[in-house]
Amino acid sequence: MNFTGLSLDQAPPISAPVRFFLTAPLFAMVASILMLLTDATLFSSRYTVESISVVHLFTIGFMAMVMLGALQQMLPVLAGVSIPKASLVATSAHLLISGGLLLMVFGLLTSSATVTLVAPFVLGMGFSILLGGIFLALRKVTFLTPTIRGMRWALFFALLTVVLGVFLLTAYGQNSVGSYQITVANIHAVLGVFGFAGVLIMGVAFQVIPMFYVTPAFHERYQKYLVLSVVVIIALWALFNVLTPSFTWVVKLLLVAVFSGFAYLVLEKMNQRKRPIADITVYYWRLGAVMAFLGLIVWTLSDFITFEIDGLVGTLLGGGFVMSIMMGMLYKIIPFLVWFHLNGMGYMSIPSMGEMVNKKWARIQFSLFVLSLLFFSMTPFEPMISKLGAVTLFVSMLILEVNLLNAYKNYGQTLKRAPDFDMSMMQSA
Repeated sequence: MNFTGLSLDQAPPISAPVRFFLTAPLFAMVASILMLLTDATLFSSRYTVESISVVHLFTIGFMAMVMLGALQQMLPVLAGVSIPKASLVATSAHLLISGGLLLMVFGLLTSSATVTLVAPFVLGMGFSILLGGIFLALRKVTFLTPTIRGMRWALFFALLTVVLGVFLLTAYGQNSVGSYQITVANIHAVLGVFGFAGVLIMGVAFQVIPMFYVTPAFHERYQKYLVLSVVVIIALWALFNVLTPSFTWVVKLLLVAVFSGFAYLVLEKMNQRKRPIADITVYYWRLGAVMAFLGLIVWTLSDFITFEIDGLVGTLLGGGFVMSIMMGMLYKIIPFLVWFHLNGMGYMSIPSMGEMVNKKWARIQFSLFVLSLLFFSMTPFEPMISKLGAVTLFVSMLILEVNLLNAYKNYGQTLKRAPDFDMSMMQSA
């Protein structure tokens, strides 16, 4: 691995990001249980309370948790700046976001207007605390790398996504949903998937793919213009959605082209690795790129056919693209954090990053996740298949949680013995 340009001494306490990472699979498991216990036909429309609940258990409970954890960890390391009171910010934000999401799901499923109105307030507070802390840290950055620029734009899109989400949930709780909310919901979804998640993945890929996989760096023009292109196109797409919806598909094609190009670059970099041995994280990056291609094609076709395929688009782009890459990164970043923090405290006799995750169970988890994507892709044509998808996804997320916990367990177990070196004496010298 190449750590050139990293401010490793600026990293936050390990508990700050890890609490978000370890929570993510749990919410995916809750979503799986809800799908298993609910009438499958209720998920045929994206606007039922059941669909909204499941979607947000994945988008907030899994995706946002992973992205917020990554932002906390990578901002200090890549930009050399720290989030003020990192532990307090992480703890309070994590509790508020987790609690707010559970309140949201409970309020929607029980038709409780009171709970549904409390949920956006709690969620808004949680996101505001953490995103605000990240914003304060970003203000101190003096040298903007392509990854930092991507993180800044991802933060901007995250704020917009949260604001629109709070507005939509509040309107639903007040029973004042109008036709224009559909337009707002579409913008909310695109900002979340392509703006927050997509831009962050792009920005992070510029740094972590060459670092973790020892590949050539992304070409300078890609690092300079890919994220900027997404920002401009999403702004145009939102404007067209409001003013001339019938021509939105023209701008959509531009967004599809940019992300298709990024997916191709990811596959190209994975084939340029200097160490040809592929671990499970390489499989996840490749899966994410392929699913991005397929999802973008289906999303493009959705404007020209009458058959309801929003669920298929969500499966391919949300599950296949975003979640795949995030799971690949979880298998890298948690072992890295354990190794890095222990190494920094003077522990040298510790497992390597590759030894912290059971490779056999990681492959089983990956296979089950791919199988769940296959089942969910069939549900627009046969809703009952979603039950098979829910079961395989639940087991996959359970194994993921156990794998990540076992990797993190090395941290606590190692702290029980004395370090190999007294790093404090070396630093004072």
